[in-house]
Amino acid sequence: MKIAVIGSGTVGVMSTCHFLYYLPECSVDCIYDPNKKILGIGESTNIQFPDLLYKAANYNCFLDNKELDLTFKYGVLYKNWRKEDFLSPIIPPNYAFHFNNFKLKEVIFNKLKNIYKKRFKEIFGEVKILSNTLTNVELSINNKTKTYDYVIDCRGYPEDYSDYVQSDFLPLNHALVYMIKEPGEWKFTYHQATKNGWMFGIPLQTRQGWGYLFNDRITSVEEAKKDIADIFKIKNLNEVNFNEFKFKPYHAKKFLDNRILKNGNQAIFYEPIEALSGVFYDNINRALIDFILKRKTENDVNLYLFDMAKRYENFICFVYQGGSTFNSNFWKDTIVKTKNHLKNNKEWEQTIQFINNKKNHEFSLGNSLESFPFCIKLYKQLSNNFNYKFFK
Repeated sequence: MKIAVIGSGTVGVMSTCHFLYYLPECSVDCIYDPNKKILGIGESTNIQFPDLLYKAANYNCFLDNKELDLTFKYGVLYKNWRKEDFLSPIIPPNYAFHFNNFKLKEVIFNKLKNIYKKRFKEIFGEVKILSNTLTNVELSINNKTKTYDYVIDCRGYPEDYSDYVQSDFLPLNHALVYMIKEPGEWKFTYHQATKNGWMFGIPLQTRQGWGYLFNDRITSVEEAKKDIADIFKIKNLNEVNFNEFKFKPYHAKKFLDNRILKNGNQAIFYEPIEALSGVFYDNINRALIDFILKRKTENDVNLYLFDMAKRYENFICFVYQGGSTFNSNFWKDTIVKTKNHLKNNKEWEQTIQFINNKKNHEFSLGNSLESFPFCIKLYKQLSNNFNYKFFK
């Protein structure tokens, strides 16, 4: 079996590892343009990521942490969401980490080459999809045709959103990334509420990455920069080099089409809260394996991931609908939109019923209500910290 992964960002590396490890009869080609730039903010992972890298690439984050500028993550610190800041912990014995995504491909691919030999190959160049049938996919790579059994498309944000469902109620669409060239000394991911949205803080061994997230229909870029200057006590904004990008919250109408699977930002992007996108991307790869092993049909895979996407949206609304310590236009608008979305929402009602059902075990494997985005204990813990009244 031949599999192609298009793209070498974080999800491209994840997908390459996933199929090399879980499908020992397959070979994997990772095809990408080495000149394509990545954002390189520094990333916060979920608990599945270190497990996958250890299994597939023998990457031991305790011994090899300098290779990825890595720091350990014990949870998410919510700052300014309530009068008292609180930590949303990763439940032991699990753990996650923060890493420098500029380094990920080189470090992990070097390990994969040593482990999998001829089963793994990097191919540099431009890719075009020529055909996608029930039996295979034809790609044009540097104007040469190559045939694969399956293709995982991880090429990043789509150029055209006609095949995507866009969210009207998720509040963010703009980010300003600010780097500080000092080590991050904390062991969690900051989720710091601001008057215009919230800001993530990623600690690395050599630097800090901060992402200021807002809605540019409510807050101008200039206003956002001024708020960043106030938070970090920056005297001269002209001396700061911000990395700026816009985005839309969306998910694919169809994740699996014949033999092509969309993953990464080709599949879904809402926002970076709680690093939940990484959990979703891992589940996308698992769903394809179920399809390959004939445990799920193509329709089953798409319905399963579509359902997960709805529950992912609901979790984000669950966090936002109680607001923060700021009584600004952003938060007033966000509270109304997210509360209205959860009201009479079938999937959200199911989630509440499931969590409040005492007959359910704390960790019920295989049940999407329980396994994504959080287990019961963490839903209840967050609910208590936010002073919500959803759960018994």
